[in-house]
Amino acid sequence: MRALKLAASIYLVVLAGWVIVHFSEHTFFEDHVEESGGGERSALDFFMALAFVVAMIASYLDTRRGAKQSPPPPGWLLSRLFFYLTVLVAIPFFANWFASLGHTDDGLLWIYVETAGPVTWGIQAVRLWHNARQPAVKL
Repeated sequence: MRALKLAASIYLVVLAGWVIVHFSEHTFFEDHVEESGGGERSALDFFMALAFVVAMIASYLDTRRGAKQSPPPPGWLLSRLFFYLTVLVAIPFFANWFASLGHTDDGLLWIYVETAGPVTWGIQAVRLWHNARQPAVKL
């Protein structure tokens, strides 16, 4: 399980960096870069979807693990809030991603997702890395 957490953490950090570079490139150098309808964008969307799923599953498992303890640990409420924050970013992503398949996506939602997504993935990556580095606690 430790190796899986470390791999998920690395994946989330790499993808957050990729999205930040992509967003910066297309925001600040828009005149020089043409947005292609396929290729890089569709691959990035697939990897972003996977990152949202990984972040939601990891934060949900953190929430469940904290809920089993009595009393809940201090970070339990933060885990719940983070799970809902991740869902709040994932819903517009998936809605806009499916809309973009029909070429009716909203550019403003992409800006929201491409700025909030890397933040949530980065936070979840640090949390996964920290949890993987801690020794396992046997109950």
